Amino acid sequence: MEPVDKPKRQTAALMKTLDVGSGVDIDSLARSLAEAETSGRINTTKTRMASVETRMSGYAVVSSFLDDVKRGFDGLKNVSELFTTSVGSSDTARVPVTLAGDVSPGQYNLSIQSLAGATVIQSASFATSASALNSGSAFQVGLQIGSGAVSTIQVSDDTPAGLVSAINAANLGVRATLVNKSASGNDWQIVLQGSSGQAADFNITSSTAATDLGFSLAANRLSTARDAEITINGMTGIKRSSNRISDVIPGLTIDLKANPGTDVAIVVERSSQPIKQKLQAVVDAYNSFSAALDELSRQPTEGSDEFTGSLQRDKQFVTSLRAQLKELMIQESSTSVGDYRTLRDIGLSFQLDGTAQIDEQQLDLALASDEDAVATMLSAGTDNTSNFSVQAKGLAQDISIKLGDILGSEGVINQRKVSGKTQISVYERDLEKLEVRLEAIYQRYISQFSAMESLVQRMEGIGSYLKGQFTAMENMYKN
Repeated sequence: MEPVDKPKRQTAALMKTLDVGSGVDIDSLARSLAEAETSGRINTTKTRMASVETRMSGYAVVSSFLDDVKRGFDGLKNVSELFTTSVGSSDTARVPVTLAGDVSPGQYNLSIQSLAGATVIQSASFATSASALNSGSAFQVGLQIGSGAVSTIQVSDDTPAGLVSAINAANLGVRATLVNKSASGNDWQIVLQGSSGQAADFNITSSTAATDLGFSLAANRLSTARDAEITINGMTGIKRSSNRISDVIPGLTIDLKANPGTDVAIVVERSSQPIKQKLQAVVDAYNSFSAALDELSRQPTEGSDEFTGSLQRDKQFVTSLRAQLKELMIQESSTSVGDYRTLRDIGLSFQLDGTAQIDEQQLDLALASDEDAVATMLSAGTDNTSNFSVQAKGLAQDISIKLGDILGSEGVINQRKVSGKTQISVYERDLEKLEVRLEAIYQRYISQFSAMESLVQRMEGIGSYLKGQFTAMENMYKN
């Protein structure tokens, strides 16, 4: 909506164009005078608002660096992530070994007495895969696995192919395959294979087929099911039905690939490198956080970062937060074991300049002495414990929870942010009021100057009239 005094401003502008009136740019003068009356408060308000916005940026930087410290402690709260376990075999071709779970470090000497095998039986030879085995009539075969009951298999298609289909369809643990042994003619045989392990030995008979199937002939028994037998660290008589063994050494899966030979050494090692790296990550994050606080609270100089000095006016907050984090770094674990109660006990120390460091020799000594105690102190020996659980969580998670509180909606950082947002809202409303006041002052000056211009115009008109009268009288006397 246009100002109500627009006609006055237009009149003043027209008068100036026609070179009547005072000749003063009253619009520009009114604007300058109005701004002179309000600019001080406007600039002060903008400066204060900018200061608060800068502090808000500083709080965001603090949150980011403190969150890095929290993530560092999160990396130490699960015991399974504090160490790495590796396993090696001295003969990976014959006995490859893989990790399948938690396993105690150590060396295991393994020797193979026998590999597990399956029963394999072949049939008599048949002229074709479609040869009649019972003059075109259905028949039955009996399959017995181990000492179990005999299962009857109904064969409706009395051909070698039909018998294979019937055995496989029964799904009793024996697989049938039809093979043509001849490269140029027909010499068909059925090969039956069961599962490995002594208990999976089987026999198959048929008393109803007109043709002798040949399964009962001793010569057609190609192999008999047997267990794998191994010796580990001198313990003999270890037998399993499969060549994949996962229940002898808990946490290891052992695959037997070759016949008996020389002993195989299986070595399980646990490395403490992860715990060292994670502790160093915590120290690095702490030092970065401390350096950030220094930068945010110091006096900016030429070429300083845009965030430098953003918290210079809130040094009490900086000092308090620094003290809180240092106190957390040296607090005692709720799951301490023996001499290992705090991070100081495994090598943490603070230097004169306030930075933290880990004494690697002291940490190595602690891990060599009792790495499980160190792990328990840090993680309570647990994995993935909820923050809301009542059970002991260990030092790392206890600290992480407290850092989460500081970073949370009720924490001191967020409270500062909320307060800052409130201040900015107040300043924005103040600026709106000052803008309204500036416009009102401007309108007042426009009204006053327009009246003055009208007066000047009238005075100029009177002057012109009197000048004309005097000129006329002068001319009259001249005549």
